[in-house]
Amino acid sequence: MAEPGEPLTERELEILQYLATGASNKEIAYQLHISTNTVKVHLRNIFTKLGAASRTEATMIAIREGWVTVPEARRAEAAEPTTLVSPAPGVLQAGAMPAPEPPLPWYRRVALVGAFLLAIGAAALAIFRTPVPAGEAAGLLPARSGAVQAPAPLPEETSRWVERAQMPTRRAWLATAVVEQRLFAIGGETPDGTTGAVEIYNPESDTWTRGAPRPTPAAYIQAGVLDGRIFVPGGCTGESAALSQVDVYDPKTDTWETAAPLPFPRCGYALAVHEGRLYLFGGTDGHTYAATTLSYDPKADRWEERAPMPDALALSSAALLDGKIYVVGGYRESREQRVCRVYDPARNTWDACPPLTVGRGGLGLAVVGGQLYAIGGGGWESYLGFNERYVPSQERWTPVETPLVGAWYGAGVSVVETTIYAVGGYSEDYLSRTFVFEPLPFRIFIPATQR
Repeated sequence: MAEPGEPLTERELEILQYLATGASNKEIAYQLHISTNTVKVHLRNIFTKLGAASRTEATMIAIREGWVTVPEARRAEAAEPTTLVSPAPGVLQAGAMPAPEPPLPWYRRVALVGAFLLAIGAAALAIFRTPVPAGEAAGLLPARSGAVQAPAPLPEETSRWVERAQMPTRRAWLATAVVEQRLFAIGGETPDGTTGAVEIYNPESDTWTRGAPRPTPAAYIQAGVLDGRIFVPGGCTGESAALSQVDVYDPKTDTWETAAPLPFPRCGYALAVHEGRLYLFGGTDGHTYAATTLSYDPKADRWEERAPMPDALALSSAALLDGKIYVVGGYRESREQRVCRVYDPARNTWDACPPLTVGRGGLGLAVVGGQLYAIGGGGWESYLGFNERYVPSQERWTPVETPLVGAWYGAGVSVVETTIYAVGGYSEDYLSRTFVFEPLPFRIFIPATQR
């Protein structure tokens, strides 16, 4: 796999030169007689080696290093004064008034007005019939891409990512949780709007089954497990309204009940569990970004405010590592963020941690083997070329391969034993794909001995 600082190969330099001309992936693939997916893999390696977060940044680095040159003729052309040429006899000069055309007959004017009104009516009908993606109308959460294309297949280079049985429902901005080695996918946003669907994945049989749907369909949600029950706070509805309701799912009885509501409506928050409590960070109420930290005590069935986050953000992700909660990435002011913060529940304090290599919003955060893995979360302003891993002892983020390049956000990410599962999300369309990553491919089993 490519590493930051490695020299570019001849093929990568060739692709970078096409990139500097503004060529699309399809155009580059056509010119070089390779597949579009191969172009994406090369771009991922280019971004990793250059440490670039966008196509523009990679182009600027290439120009600075002299790999791409801007023709002087273009610069001179822009600087030279324009020479005015007298028009030939009989040619209409600027400012001359042409002879007026005869007016349209009355029946043509009526037909044009009728066609115009029909077009306006059709457009209005399409607007009212099209479901508004949850949370987007307020402008605080990112709008999805308008393109509807099949996402790229898994590149051959990503050897540790494999695909399993697809989730029955295509969706993004869902919540996932793990109970008794089973993965629960809850709610989210589909092509038809928000959903409360519950689908359960069994890794042993590689099969999905359905559970009782959440009574409140919502997206931009996360889930936490307390005493074998799955808590799903808030979320955004299809009308872009944030919710304060907290629903609780019991996998043993396949039933839902409610817990104490949030003090404020929230969606797009980050959520983690520590010592039998839920911790909810940031998000949005549909009007402003939030920096609040909330803690839920299931015994008292009560939420309380804790020390606020240093940054008001939505679409961050949180995970517990070594007794502290890492809150990473996020979205604010139309950009993915590189932010990394550490919350200490025991002291109720915040500290900084090294920022991500690239901005990520709508990412998933997983912990395996004492290391953090940031999965997805790019594609609005940045180009997703790799995932990232954080080793606390090294205090830095390093690239990790990704199954999808270009754009991928809003997936549900959870860990079953030592395996990372990333389901659904959005990558040029709503996904139902189930990606599996083994951070620790080699395990050592020590057999027990009898004496």
